[in-house]
Amino acid sequence: MEVSPDVWAPAGPAYAQDAGGPGQSFGENDLTMPSKLPPAEAAAAALPKAGSERKPVRGKDVLVASLLCLVGVAVAFGWAYDLFSKLSDLVHNRCTVQLGPPAAKCVLIRPPASALWGLLIGGGATFLVLIVAIILTSVAAMTGRRAWLWPAIALPIIALAGGAGHVLVATAIN
Repeated sequence: MEVSPDVWAPAGPAYAQDAGGPGQSFGENDLTMPSKLPPAEAAAAALPKAGSERKPVRGKDVLVASLLCLVGVAVAFGWAYDLFSKLSDLVHNRCTVQLGPPAAKCVLIRPPASALWGLLIGGGATFLVLIVAIILTSVAAMTGRRAWLWPAIALPIIALAGGAGHVLVATAIN
C-alpha cells in the first residue's frame, strides 16, 4: 500500500500559527480527523424519523401468539411422549431360558437405522422448530409486527415432523 505525499500537509513554520507551536498543523489542511460528509451523503446516513419510532405492542396479537405457542408446546410434548414411550420397545433383548448350567441365554436385538432417524426427526426437528418459532414470535411482538404468524407457521411443521418421527419409529418396532 502506497501513501501519496501530497495528501498530508507539510509540517513546518508556515503552519505553526494554526497549531500554536512549531511542527504541528491543526487546521483545514489536517487530514487526520474525519472530514464532514457532503450534503447528499449526510442525508443518506441520517436515520429516517419514521423508521426509528417503535410500533406499539398489540395486545391481541400477543394473546393469539401466546395461545398458538402453547398449542405448539402441547403438540411437541405429545409427540415427545409418543416417541419416548416407543423407546423401550426399540431396545430389548431376546432371552431364552434353559434348564442346564447357563440359566439364560440373551441376544441383543439392535433397532434399525430408521428408528434413529425417527427420533431425530420427531424429537429434534420438532423442538428446533418450536424454539425458533418462540424466538421469532417474541422478536415480532416487540417490534410491533404480527407475532401470531410464526407459531401459526410452526404448528403444521411440528405436526408433520412429529408424525414422520412416529411413523419411522413405529415401522422400526414391527
